[in-house]
Amino acid sequence: MITSVAVIGAGISGLTAGYAIRKKGIAVDVYERSHSISEFGAGITLSKNATSLLDNIGLLSGIAKNAYHPMKSYVREYKSAREIASVELDESFISLDRRDLIDTLAMSFKSAGGNLNLDHEINYVNASTGDLSIKDRTKNYDLILICDGIKSGLRGQIYDNLEPKFTGYVAWRGMVRADDLPKFQGSDKANVYYGPGGHIVHYPTGRDDYINFVAIESKSSWHEESWRTEGEARDLLSKFANWNEGLVHMMASANKVYKWGIFQRSLPQKLFMGRSVLLGDAAHPMVPFLGQGACMAIEDGYALAEIIEGCDDITLALEDFNKLRKNRSNWIQKRSLLQGRFNHVSAPSIMSLRNLITKAVLKRSVSGLHSYELDRELKAIRKR
Repeated sequence: MITSVAVIGAGISGLTAGYAIRKKGIAVDVYERSHSISEFGAGITLSKNATSLLDNIGLLSGIAKNAYHPMKSYVREYKSAREIASVELDESFISLDRRDLIDTLAMSFKSAGGNLNLDHEINYVNASTGDLSIKDRTKNYDLILICDGIKSGLRGQIYDNLEPKFTGYVAWRGMVRADDLPKFQGSDKANVYYGPGGHIVHYPTGRDDYINFVAIESKSSWHEESWRTEGEARDLLSKFANWNEGLVHMMASANKVYKWGIFQRSLPQKLFMGRSVLLGDAAHPMVPFLGQGACMAIEDGYALAEIIEGCDDITLALEDFNKLRKNRSNWIQKRSLLQGRFNHVSAPSIMSLRNLITKAVLKRSVSGLHSYELDRELKAIRKR
């Protein structure tokens, strides 16, 4: 029986898992190396496959208070902003500021009796015994969750030597006010623009009237010292200068823009080793072109909490988790990469074909992504 759990990393996967496990009556300590959990201001979207799980564990209402319900998503042509296709959304799809999501998760975790330890960097984990080194002492746990992101050093110590690799995409992000949106109907919804060698996304965050935008360009290499750094607005605007005038004006209105190289790390052979298990970006970082990165982190945390509840054999429980989450993570990771290539085709004839395909399959594709039911998969495991 699992009675104590350590979580390394206070991001989306770590805090979701910590809260869900704590709700099962298990003692949970979350360790975060930073002195605070203040997040970089950025937008994030959550679809039904994640929000339904947050609802199940009593988190959705608190999160939704600070969120926005776009209710519709458009795919548009990059130059004219002409609608290529659109899909209706419901209340289960939300967009919000990442800071609000993290703050709500952390507050809920602490309210449930979890221990959040800031400024605690974990340098060593013994996956066989469940021991971890905390500053000048060692503490033992039944299970250790490694949720410290794509650059996870602990994954390198315990699992494999696979390094994150640059995917050939660079992202630019900024925040603007709603008044700066392009002046056409539906611009206040979720919008995606397909262009040659790039695409742009924007949507409201629910925080005041701020709009989050992300512009993705294809690039052969990434030479910055940091994966995320403040960028020059003129560089961003020069790369998208021939795109829709209203769209370019919106991006020019941002006080600051940030850029980072998009990296990916292949999944390890197994998502667990001894008494440790990988979740979120430590396990399966992916390109963001399906909007599923945060959703997958939430699915991970929820699934693990359900699988370990009342288990007598930790190894058997983690085998179930590995099979369930590795298959899905592999598929979403590959599907996200494919979406990037699809978004960025440049030849005019292929762009026209891409637009026709988008019009034909958008609704079915979105429905397929958002309708995944983790509880159904978990139910099948419990029946065995």
